[in-house]
Amino acid sequence: MKRLCYLCLFWMALSSIAVYTVLVSRVDISRRLFTADSVLYEHPSEFQGFDNVSGTPDGCYIVPNIVHFIRFGLQEFSFVDAVCVLAALKNQKPDKIFVHTDVPNFYGRYWKVILSTPGVVGVIELKYMRVPDQIYGQTLNNMGWRKYHASDIARLQILMKYGGIYLDNDSYIVQSLDNFRKYEMAIGWLPRGNLSNQVIVAHKNARFLREWLLTYKDHYDRTGWYYNAGIRPTQVVLSKRPELVHRVSRRFAEYYGVAEMLYLSKSGAWLDHYAIHLYINHMKALVRRNLSSEATYPVVFDEHNIRLYPVNFRDMVYDVYPINRTL
Repeated sequence: MKRLCYLCLFWMALSSIAVYTVLVSRVDISRRLFTADSVLYEHPSEFQGFDNVSGTPDGCYIVPNIVHFIRFGLQEFSFVDAVCVLAALKNQKPDKIFVHTDVPNFYGRYWKVILSTPGVVGVIELKYMRVPDQIYGQTLNNMGWRKYHASDIARLQILMKYGGIYLDNDSYIVQSLDNFRKYEMAIGWLPRGNLSNQVIVAHKNARFLREWLLTYKDHYDRTGWYYNAGIRPTQVVLSKRPELVHRVSRRFAEYYGVAEMLYLSKSGAWLDHYAIHLYINHMKALVRRNLSSEATYPVVFDEHNIRLYPVNFRDMVYDVYPINRTL
């Protein structure tokens, strides 16, 4: 009888171990991997010798799954803004979406759509941030480019504080960027071109974040749109030390011909990307012809007129936004 009891206890213990093993194996792998290595790289110097070609040796994620947007002076979301937030929520499945802003709250129908989306509660948070007005003692341009220059600086400061994934308000995540979370820093950088700063994946102690910010010292260009944001950091730092980042040459925010692919084609090519910068503020310059008498450019897209545009961007909208697709 005792032998039978011991046998029963043995099998019960074995079954418990098996159940525990199954449960552990079902834990979200991204959280487990990030937790395992989150105590490393507590100072930029600890990235010395880091391999940004292959990433962490064991594939461990070292960048937190936090998505960052910046909205200075903007209380109301546009339709495209909302589409990009919903794409980040659906396709990245972040632990948090931080919206860094200098306004107390948001309003409008598209903000309501965001807040009513399943899974957003507890994920999206507003983070107050004062708009930068100077960099290394140099006053930012008070006209023209100021809001763009302030955002260029703020995204570096935000990533240096939190780490994570920075997105422009018109950057659309197509598929998870988790594969890039194993690098010190990943950024779009075309061959023979300058870096793109519309999508940035970075550890908070990534060396290039600090090097990039330092390129502003005594060299802030008040009159240029992209000099400090892309040209100077590429020429002064990355051209000499490309090992500081994981270089993504295509399918990561920007490349030549993307506007035509988005707004004049229905090829499905968008699905072959990680993230796409929508160039929503450059449509007039980049899209030179209309689709039809009803589907003209430039256009301010909304949930009604998007139905008139049988192009890749419409498919992207339909993939994430709750919309009536019938004409």
